[in-house]
Amino acid sequence: MKKLILSLAALTTLAAHAADLRIEVTVPAQKQGAVLAALFDNSEGFPRGKPLQVATAQPGDGKAVVQFVGLPEGDYAVSVFLDENANMKLDANVFGVPTELYGFSRNARSALGPPQFADAAFRVGADVSPQAIELK
Repeated sequence: MKKLILSLAALTTLAAHAADLRIEVTVPAQKQGAVLAALFDNSEGFPRGKPLQVATAQPGDGKAVVQFVGLPEGDYAVSVFLDENANMKLDANVFGVPTELYGFSRNARSALGPPQFADAAFRVGADVSPQAIELK
């Protein structure tokens, strides 16, 4: 019984600190497709590996909004892309350069390849602000 009470108390504490994250993605008006977003909580696999959560949204009026729910306090990074041909992957040319629009949290960029997790990471706590990402 004591273990059950302690487990319930721990779950209540975790639930009390869970936050919902809103990502506002700017999409050029002339582009069509679904916005796919992946949320990562560490550098392993960022940005192409297995994400913690995924979300999709259809753009309207030049913006798409995706949400991630129930996040514990911590550092996170998001990668997004506009899936123009509905194949659920970021298309690239023969040199590996993306042919669809993409972006990262904090609008992080790198001259060669994707940015590091630390460059795109932001803190989620009790007060979480919406994150804005511009697709390029």
